[in-house]
Amino acid sequence: MNQRSAKMKAVISIVCWLFILGNHYVKASEDNEERPITREWQMGGAIYRGKTIKHSSLLGPILERPATGYEIFLSKQTYGKYRWNAFFNCPEYGICYSFFDLGSPDYVGIAQCLYPYLNFHLFNNKSRLNIGLRTGVGIAYVGKIYNPETNPLNYAFSTHLNAVLNGQLQGTCRINDSWSLFAGAGITHISNGALRMPNLGMNTIRFSMGISQSFGKEIRFKAPTPEDKINEKNKNWDCSVFLVGGTKEINPIGGKKYFAGDFNLEVTKKHLQYTRFGLSLDVTYDASEYDCIIFQSLPPIERLNTTRIGLSGGYILLFGDFSVDLFLGTYLHEENLLYGKIYQRTSLRYRLSDRFQLSVAFRNHKGKADFVGIGFGVRLTK
Repeated sequence: MNQRSAKMKAVISIVCWLFILGNHYVKASEDNEERPITREWQMGGAIYRGKTIKHSSLLGPILERPATGYEIFLSKQTYGKYRWNAFFNCPEYGICYSFFDLGSPDYVGIAQCLYPYLNFHLFNNKSRLNIGLRTGVGIAYVGKIYNPETNPLNYAFSTHLNAVLNGQLQGTCRINDSWSLFAGAGITHISNGALRMPNLGMNTIRFSMGISQSFGKEIRFKAPTPEDKINEKNKNWDCSVFLVGGTKEINPIGGKKYFAGDFNLEVTKKHLQYTRFGLSLDVTYDASEYDCIIFQSLPPIERLNTTRIGLSGGYILLFGDFSVDLFLGTYLHEENLLYGKIYQRTSLRYRLSDRFQLSVAFRNHKGKADFVGIGFGVRLTK
């Protein structure tokens, strides 16, 4: 993936998390106002039109036309039942099914996506006009994949099943208590996370418009109580270790699978009641690096030197027992011949108990997925 695409992803990520934190501060000024009433459920649909970005020259021959598609979704409105709801201005959570023509009908075909999401509201929930940020991660099924004989130009996808990451900013206008219109813009990324080559993936920027209906019982947004402003699970200081691992492939196409894994020693400190700052010592082993250096005719190095050690800093958002961890780091040794000095690490985690967590981690360089790992974490402090 080129540097322009990587910079665009970084800017989008920063805007997304500033938006999420911003709605917390907007919400804080509304605590003494009359609490609005809404319906518990919402369902709707939207149509898309956009463009798949040519982030590699290899995608040029297969991008034939604009990207189009549609979606249907079902969501539930939070109203303050759980303490984290009020902190994030009572977002919606739901599930979305989308049907995409990525602009390459002869080589890629149709992508069908299914993903859960959170929709954060920036403004007062009783306003008829609002702006929302919807983010989701799930699975995508791509109709046509690489085949050396029948589809040799499709360097985007080598597996039917892929991961999908979606983010979109949209404005909403409530027509009445049941119906709403919305329009916005977003980006969708689909790839298999280097599980199999080729894996250029596709990034699609799109504009959308749609309609939704609210239904179900009426609920009133709860005013925050003093207890809601306390999060006992968010300790002042914390030290934890995480171990994740997965498999990947490298070029040339059709090669063997390699193991890749991360060991992370994280020290984090409470910032707000549902956010934390963090510092992490990261040790990465990637069995593919030695062969990759040879295949690319780069200067040879000892196999042990392909173990990478880095230091990263990040920010953590807590949604009850779930968390999203965003870290950006630099390697402490000389610049890596394959990946450079800078890396990104994103983790989705679920707390099983006070000491143990499950973790799915994504390691990226210059916006391109290095590997996806699954593992666990252990809290060392009391």
